[in-house]
Amino acid sequence: MKEIEVPKEENKTLDGMQKVMYTKDSQGDFITENYGSNIEEFATKTAVDEYELLKEEALLDIKNGVSSPICFFMYENRMDLPTLASMVGMFAFRVKRHLQMKHFKKLNEKLLQKYADTFNISIDELRNFKHGK
Repeated sequence: MKEIEVPKEENKTLDGMQKVMYTKDSQGDFITENYGSNIEEFATKTAVDEYELLKEEALLDIKNGVSSPICFFMYENRMDLPTLASMVGMFAFRVKRHLQMKHFKKLNEKLLQKYADTFNISIDELRNFKHGK
């Protein structure tokens, strides 16, 4: 049986830690091997950069009264709409409405608390969002 080559490249996004991959040795037994990949590092950096860009756009939309602070915190926590909807236990279409400032202003304490708990912030931080960047 041919052994599979496992990449052992450095991945700076892991802060010196290694990932483990299961592979088979020459006898066909499963073994664990440390691996790292430059491709995975590139993909991670690209995704993080995209969330930073979305965060900046959200800040601008919040300043213009279009988007709600939920939008900023969603990107700050590297979530997308389906992930956030799952975390707060609501349908995505409902969460999408809450991303708009006109609907956000009408949210009750219970809903605000769900979002605050998800983002690990207080309701006050969510309601009185101030971001000085």
